[in-house]
Amino acid sequence: MTKYNQLAIQWEFIISKIKSSVTVVDATLPEFPLIFVNEYFTQLTGYSAEESIGQNCRFLQGPETDTDTVKQIREALEKQHSMKIDILNYTKNGQKFWNELNIDPIFNESGECLFFVGIQYDISERKYAEQQLQMAASLAEMNSRGQLEFIGKLNHELRTPLNGIMGMIELISMGESSDEQKEYLELARESGEALLNIVNNSLDMAKLGRGKMMLEQIEFQPLKLVQQIIKTHEPAAQNKQIRLLCHADLNLPDVLTGDPLRLRQVLDNLLSNAIKFTEHGEVQLQMDVEEFRGDMVTLVFTIRDTGIGIPDTQINHLFEAFTQTDVSHSRKFGGSGLGLTICKELLELMNGQISVESVEGKGTKFEVTLPLLRQQAIPNVG
Repeated sequence: MTKYNQLAIQWEFIISKIKSSVTVVDATLPEFPLIFVNEYFTQLTGYSAEESIGQNCRFLQGPETDTDTVKQIREALEKQHSMKIDILNYTKNGQKFWNELNIDPIFNESGECLFFVGIQYDISERKYAEQQLQMAASLAEMNSRGQLEFIGKLNHELRTPLNGIMGMIELISMGESSDEQKEYLELARESGEALLNIVNNSLDMAKLGRGKMMLEQIEFQPLKLVQQIIKTHEPAAQNKQIRLLCHADLNLPDVLTGDPLRLRQVLDNLLSNAIKFTEHGEVQLQMDVEEFRGDMVTLVFTIRDTGIGIPDTQINHLFEAFTQTDVSHSRKFGGSGLGLTICKELLELMNGQISVESVEGKGTKFEVTLPLLRQQAIPNVG
């Protein structure tokens, strides 16, 4: 007798000693009873071979065993298919444990399914680790959402008195006052506007973080929108004695559909930053048509400046919340570090994107790409 024949005779002894749970089920009987379990199965479950043989494997299931998983196993057995699935089972003393269950049907030469061989791996530690990670992630998300809701509510409360203060400053500015008083009022107005901008940005971040930011889909005239934006920023550019230029593609459609308020918010922020960080030279807004495709048009808005630029070490973190390129810049120019983060989030909501190129000391270029719906005729927009 060869050593291979000896191994064939001793197969049951060999399988019984494998350090994985092995079971054999009779596939010819409707209840699929167990006809063999190895030693590791008895160690894992706490059931002896005598208690297990003749039973359907469902005796290992308990109140938290997933019924869909059980159904999938049953269907695989009825169809005589191999399968791999995770299932929560219970030991004899009621302790839960996770199995990675591998089932294979065994056929005879006539194609009749005689047995199902199951190999089970105890994956309890892995499953419990996954559950702990999921719980930690859920708690972190709950805490984050709670903080964002608090920020949102706080900023709503702040905005009302702040608008009142801004209104009072405006009324006082309309009356007679000395040059010194005018200077103080202007400083108060600028400080109020800076604070209101921080409040509004924080409120937008809270909305974005809670998924509450709603977009409009209305008709607007892109050229008119850009002209209004440029007009808004002209005084700031003139005060710094820098040129503010605007160029538009001649192929630009007259009317588009999208969210002009959020588009303006993005372009306002980029132009405001460009003017803020440019001491000499110019800031330019260029609007080009990148592509026409059916009823859609893709526009590219390019904002260039000749300002201080962005260091290579900072450019990859530019769109992260509360990030500014330099603490000294923050002190000199102000700002919350939220504007670019909001721009990126808003553009993603609108299926657009933003990119940046910069050379420190020479200037920066932001490029906004945005798909919008074309209209066939100019509506009555007043």
